[in-house]
Amino acid sequence: MGNTIVYTDGSCLGNPGPGGWAAIIRHEGKEYILKGNQKDTTNNRMELTAIIEAVIWLAEHVHDQKVDLYSDSSLLINSINEDWKRKANRDLWEAFDRAIKRLNGVHISWHWVKGHADDSLNNRVDKLAVRESKKVPHSAPITPSHPKDGFYCGHCKKNVSGVLSWMPDSQMIRVDCEQCGNYIMFAEKTKEHIAKAKKRILISKKQLEKVLNIKENRGETVTDRDQKEIKKWTRKKAQDFIDSEQTLF
Repeated sequence: MGNTIVYTDGSCLGNPGPGGWAAIIRHEGKEYILKGNQKDTTNNRMELTAIIEAVIWLAEHVHDQKVDLYSDSSLLINSINEDWKRKANRDLWEAFDRAIKRLNGVHISWHWVKGHADDSLNNRVDKLAVRESKKVPHSAPITPSHPKDGFYCGHCKKNVSGVLSWMPDSQMIRVDCEQCGNYIMFAEKTKEHIAKAKKRILISKKQLEKVLNIKENRGETVTDRDQKEIKKWTRKKAQDFIDSEQTLF
């Protein structure tokens, strides 16, 4: 009996917003790439779509084999392994069940892998998913009454001042709503925006890894939602958290 390895991931620029999904499949010495995108979706839907598309591919190309499938979505992996109650995205879960029934002698072992760590395939599939989400044309935002003074929040359905933050790894400017806290858009890199954003520099990838490792060593369970909230931390808040865990001997 052979062994097939699958890595899946989903991405969303905003939640909801333009999204992308991807899967890397290694089967019988060859590598296959699956990918796609959607205009208005969520991160969880893209994560699940990637898994469904991978299972459909397995049903068509693999028979009587063991498959190891990896995802950095603890929510989805636990939902599958622990048979958690499915409260959302029922249409996709129904599609998942139909795809599973099509498998011919294939046994899938579902594995959670830590995101943004040292797993090269997970990092690759993440980049593929993000690239797909960026291919989707952004819907034209509703223009504020005073464009220089604010941004339109689709969640609050009104113009807000917006909280601008600098993302040190991607060099992008993130805009969040100061009222509901949701992501709005990536701002244009004007001198004014850059100056304002750099007053609030967000957590870096290295800091994120350290924070997650600390929480893991504490025995804490960090969900996908927890990670999203941590990614909103400022660089100073993240460093204060890291420094607070250091013990001198």
